Amino acid sequence: MVMLLAGTVSACASVSRFEKDAVTAHGEKIDGSREPLYYSILIDLGNAIDSSTLNIQLKLRPDAPPIPLSELHPEVVAKYLPRFTLPPQWPEKWKKKAREQDAYTGGGFHIIFEKNRIISIGICSHCAGGREHPTIGTPDGHAFYALPLTEQQLIEVFGPPKRIYKVNEVRY
Repeated sequence: MVMLLAGTVSACASVSRFEKDAVTAHGEKIDGSREPLYYSILIDLGNAIDSSTLNIQLKLRPDAPPIPLSELHPEVVAKYLPRFTLPPQWPEKWKKKAREQDAYTGGGFHIIFEKNRIISIGICSHCAGGREHPTIGTPDGHAFYALPLTEQQLIEVFGPPKRIYKVNEVRY
């Protein structure tokens, strides 16, 4: 019975989860792909981070120059992305926490700072019912990719994962 249940539950898992230190990415077979395409990446800089991750390049807009994560500061990000506007339907607890942060959002990016220190970077191409084309580059700056990424592109940017497995839903 346990084996049947385990097989049934794992057969329902359709989201691929890529994990490496501070990086969590989720992918599915989308846009007619044969393999999972990773459309959502969270870089949680509060967690242990591989130093090469700080050299990853972001293009905050198509016309923006590449910026390494190590050089992201509120004044730099504000040149390219508008400040995050609190949704009125959010619970007061979430609003209170968000007011303590300095957040910017746009073009598939959501970047959060606290006391001028970067906390997290969310990157998403297929989120909130829309379609964005955020661009991320390898630490050496030789390759840039617009999301969604293939597993191989994700590895080129972040290095080999510690773990890839299937999940039923996207959770951070």
